[in-house]
Amino acid sequence: MNGFVKSCLSGAAIVGASVGVLVLPVRADPPMHNVKVHLSGDGPAAARIHILAADGQEYVPDGAAMRKTKTGEAYFYADGSFVVSLPRGNARVRVSGGLEYIPRTIQLDVAADAELTVQQQQWVDMTSRGWYSGDSHVHLHTGGKIGVTIDDALVAARAEGVNYVNLCVSNNIGDDIRDADLITGKPHPSSTDRHLLVFGEEMRSSIYGHMQFFGIRKLVEPQYTGFDNTPHFHDFPANFVMAEQAIQQGGVVTYAHPMFKGQPWPFTGELTTGNGAARELPIDAILNLTHAVDVMSYNSDEEQSAELWYRLLNCGLKLSACAGTDALLDQSTEPLGGSRVYVRTDGPLTMNSWLDGLIAGRTFVTNGPMLQLEVEGAQPGATVSADGGKVHVAAGVESHVPFDHVEVIVNGKAVVTKSMPENSEAALVHRHRFEIDIPLEQSSWVALRVRGPNHPHVFDGPVWAHTSPVNVLLHKQPIRSADDASFFVEWIDQLLRVVAARNRFATKVDRQQVETRFLKAQQAFRLRAQPQ
Repeated sequence: MNGFVKSCLSGAAIVGASVGVLVLPVRADPPMHNVKVHLSGDGPAAARIHILAADGQEYVPDGAAMRKTKTGEAYFYADGSFVVSLPRGNARVRVSGGLEYIPRTIQLDVAADAELTVQQQQWVDMTSRGWYSGDSHVHLHTGGKIGVTIDDALVAARAEGVNYVNLCVSNNIGDDIRDADLITGKPHPSSTDRHLLVFGEEMRSSIYGHMQFFGIRKLVEPQYTGFDNTPHFHDFPANFVMAEQAIQQGGVVTYAHPMFKGQPWPFTGELTTGNGAARELPIDAILNLTHAVDVMSYNSDEEQSAELWYRLLNCGLKLSACAGTDALLDQSTEPLGGSRVYVRTDGPLTMNSWLDGLIAGRTFVTNGPMLQLEVEGAQPGATVSADGGKVHVAAGVESHVPFDHVEVIVNGKAVVTKSMPENSEAALVHRHRFEIDIPLEQSSWVALRVRGPNHPHVFDGPVWAHTSPVNVLLHKQPIRSADDASFFVEWIDQLLRVVAARNRFATKVDRQQVETRFLKAQQAFRLRAQPQ
């Protein structure tokens, strides 16, 4: 007997002298039908799937992990094929394969068991051009409720089309640091020739900033500093110590989520309050202890992060543009790779070729558009010499999502802006190319930036992309900005005030070590602030 009916009968009353059975309508579940979906590309494919059924509910296959985006939309990952049970009526299945694929939406009239094949459509193949995508900041195990394995991480990487995933070991609560034994300095054996899973680290400081380490051979310790009620309560060592250790291991260092939304100056408020902004970045950059900056992150403001990066570039520092989502695979967060860095490698994809390209600055970051830039025939990461007062720039943009501005950036300023006519949503790919000569009065860096509106296919909106710079040296003079160097002299003054106000050191010697290195960096900026 139906359980619903049982419960009603058990509580039914008999009315009057007549004895009889109370007849109730049976509440039957709506008929369900199994729909089998095959995912196809060059062969069996992985994809991110969203299913909305006729009853207004979102469905996932039995055993699949449901995640939700910030907008509340549920999704799951599938590899090759999946079976989902859906109620009768119209259902919508959306299949997404990452930034290089056009999402496909299939409308189904579910009336019986069904089987279908979805062919994924790739609108651009960046690997064929020698560009390989990466996400610097992905967490596998954080104590979340979703059970995940390394194989699950590989499916997610394949589904999103991400070639290098830096799986960051981290924690800041006690000594519960997961997966540290998987850091080997090599891709995990589950990796493929197209998708590398490499365990690295996110080192967190509550006042100096968060760093990611790529390619390290073992965990850099301490893994965090300055957090209340933890074994690493002190603001010691400062980040430069761990950055040095990572580099000694042959690792690569980038800073995470440099500036948060609404944070144009990360030293406002109470000096002793923790702050995750990249406050030690200028120090480590001028001391050659960091290679890149995550200009894009789900947890930062791209415009303000770029402004900080511009000021560092204006001081003549070489810092590649990088991107890390801070996606948590065991929790409901936005997918990995929604913002990403593309790296042009020298030869086939390997861990070392990808990291070499990142260090060299052969990169661009994006949440949709694909960029091309040449300055005097040189691509991002290069340094060219010039004696004349102008350089030739060739730029190109391709994008599945609309963009409305293409800008040539010189020393942090847009010197050329191309406003796009309103893009037709019917167009599968939007393209724009141009060539132009731009005047230069001093040694400068040149980059390309693209902006666009918010779009349903962009998680970290609005549409935004940026290349690393090409450095142009006029008459062999270095790139210098006294104003920006002075900005960082004041910046370090503020950080020293934070260090003094918190005064979280076990000994005076520890505090002196931090302050001495900070003052060394400040003096280096002070020298660059002097008139040339």
